[in-house]
Formats: sequence, structure tokens, C-alpha cells
Amino acid sequence: MVTFHLFSLTVLLSLPLPVGPRIQTAFLQNSPVILRDLLTTEGTIPVSLPEPLSLADQLSPDQAYLVFSRFLSIFKTTEFISYAGVSSLAGAPGGILKARWSFRNERTGAQYAFHLYFFVVLERLPRSPGARGPLMGLKIVEIRAERL
Repeated sequence: MVTFHLFSLTVLLSLPLPVGPRIQTAFLQNSPVILRDLLTTEGTIPVSLPEPLSLADQLSPDQAYLVFSRFLSIFKTTEFISYAGVSSLAGAPGGILKARWSFRNERTGAQYAFHLYFFVVLERLPRSPGARGPLMGLKIVEIRAERL
């Protein structure tokens, strides 16, 4: 089991990080649709966001989509910067992508800034007919934030 985790982490860290720019695009375009494609489909996603969003729960991918649809319709992104690279956790099968998210409440004009942490893991992707071998991609399995 440890060998598999070390192998998957080695593969994860050796790959270019296509998930980072896609997460950035999702937030800069205020698009929950793009974000939904990056979420795991294999279980619930722990999401923990401080005030003014105030959320701490385990969400299904569909629930996460609905929650972020609501958030991104009220809070418009003014800045999103993902930091290069993925930080690994000892004994964990994935890594953490860190980003800074600044946004404005469209109703009140109040501005906020968060550090966002996305825990990503390699996950099997659905194959199209005729494709060879297993397809793997990075998927978000947890989202946490702290207010700056």
C-alpha cells in the first residue's frame, strides 16, 4: 500500500499541472461549470470556507457545484493566483495546490481575500470508445480556505 502511494505521488509530482490553470480559469470566469469538471466523482468533498461564505460540510460533487454556483453569482473574482507546484503530504496519495483568491460581494461592495487549498489526487477518468489504457487525471477531493 505504501509503495502505491509513493508511486502515485511520484507520478503526480512529475506531471505538468493542468489542474492549476483550469482552477484559475474557473474562478477568473466565475464558472462553476469548469470547476465541476475538476471535482472528484468518487465520493464526498470536504469544503471548509470562512466568513463571509461560512461553509464547513461534506458535499457531493453536485452539491459542490450548486454551492459554488451560488457563491460565484454573488461574489465576483477580482484576482486569482495559483502558486506553482503541488505540495505533497507524507503518506497521502495526492498533493495540495495553493492559491490566493480575492473577490468582491456584488451586493455590498465589500472585498475579501482568501488563501485556498485544493487537495488533488490522481483519479481514473472515463474512457472514450476505442481509447487505450487507463486515463488518469488530477481531481479535487477537498477544498479549504483561510481568510487573509
